[in-house]
Amino acid sequence: MGEGKNYIGKKERNNFVLGLCGQNMVYSLVGAQFFNYFMTDIAMFPAFIVFVLLITMKIWDGINDPIVGSFIDRHSFKNGEKMRPFLKYTPLPVGVFTVLLFLVFSTKEDLLWLRVSYFIITYICWDLAYTVQDVCVWGITAAISPNSAERDRFVQWARTIGSCVYLSLSTVLPMILEMIANKKGVSMPFITLVFAMIFGLGGAMISYRCSYAQERVHVNKQEQQASMKESFMLLFKNKMMLLVTLANLFGALGFGANLVTYFFKYKIPADFLGNGIIGALGLTTIYFIITGLPGFIGMLFADKLKKLFGNYINVLILIQVVNIIARVIAFAVGFEGKKLWLSMIIIGIGSIPAGASSIAQTAIFCDSIDYMEWETGKRTEGITFSMQTSFTKVSSGITAGLASLALSLLGYKAIEQADVYVGTQSAVFDTWIWPLVILTPAIASVLYIIPLLFVRYTKEKREIVESDLIARRAGEPESGLSPYVQKNRIAEGE
Repeated sequence: MGEGKNYIGKKERNNFVLGLCGQNMVYSLVGAQFFNYFMTDIAMFPAFIVFVLLITMKIWDGINDPIVGSFIDRHSFKNGEKMRPFLKYTPLPVGVFTVLLFLVFSTKEDLLWLRVSYFIITYICWDLAYTVQDVCVWGITAAISPNSAERDRFVQWARTIGSCVYLSLSTVLPMILEMIANKKGVSMPFITLVFAMIFGLGGAMISYRCSYAQERVHVNKQEQQASMKESFMLLFKNKMMLLVTLANLFGALGFGANLVTYFFKYKIPADFLGNGIIGALGLTTIYFIITGLPGFIGMLFADKLKKLFGNYINVLILIQVVNIIARVIAFAVGFEGKKLWLSMIIIGIGSIPAGASSIAQTAIFCDSIDYMEWETGKRTEGITFSMQTSFTKVSSGITAGLASLALSLLGYKAIEQADVYVGTQSAVFDTWIWPLVILTPAIASVLYIIPLLFVRYTKEKREIVESDLIARRAGEPESGLSPYVQKNRIAEGE
């Protein structure tokens, strides 16, 4: 296994990316801010109930994801693979439970207990299936090639395409959904269910293509974790992964993005664009296009940003600093009249480097897996990427949960149908909705930076780790710097 050798074929890469697009079709329905709006204004759950549900869901995620990851690390199939077979078996249940999540069978208050029970049970089933798939989708990126440079390129390609699909669909689908409902006169619950069938079940079936990826990095059965306890011990030794995870949890405190639709619905006049067909969801789509689309530039230049700033940790810090500056300026500009367009453009400019964020984080997680193998002899794709899956869902849950809690504290009450929405909410809502939308992500960015300042993984260290692992797999002598090698030498000496 040479350092410069490439292993991933074009067909394999394209099939994996196509499958990833399908998976992101599913997550664009469940993981985006639209899901928050669906629960409050389409399924008509009270805001505080939504907060409780989301927090309950994320407690389940925190328990479920590491257990799934540990199981994957501790078991392998007869052919020696840990992850690829799961990518064949999970798409169908993911698709079916996605559709069931968006089934609104009633909005009556006296059936609230039944609706809540149904939602919790359905979500638990969806989350278990999706977690197994997602852990394996990203875990296999760490095992697809022993060449870290090729692996980084593959991750950048996969993350860029997958993120484009997710951001495009999560941004545009709510607008299309609302416009069809308004033009055709059909109910929002019905059209939402139709979209769940098309993009949830359909996307899940496309995600089967991820199973075309190959696992090329294996460990001996003797080097697999013997127990769940050992898996968790290894997890908590992975300081690099834990610090990045903590940073993301801090970033989840920026819940303003989940309040954007409510801001447009109750603070911006319906004739803002002079077209009654485009409502609050449509304006939200326009907002996220202006503020998020420039991030694609950052995706394309992630590798160049890494070279310019030394490593991906510095890139993540840069992203947060630019976001803070842009949002403070946008808040000062305000949203009255034409100022809203200027504020959105300023935030959009500040989001340019943010596109590199998911690429940077996945590359850092892959590095942390190599580093743990170098130190301990154990590879931890399952437990490590279960944490990435977990913090993605937990972060989105915290964000959505805090947004729902904020709505409850602001005295928000969903209005199902009205000619004019502006002025129908409380004075407290009208006062605080703009600061919460714009400034909470800036505050979260400040907190995000703090854990990253403690990550220590230099370019030189990475080169030593990769060189030693290549030598280890080939049965050749290593540098001798690895604690794993030193421990074995002592044991042999005894």
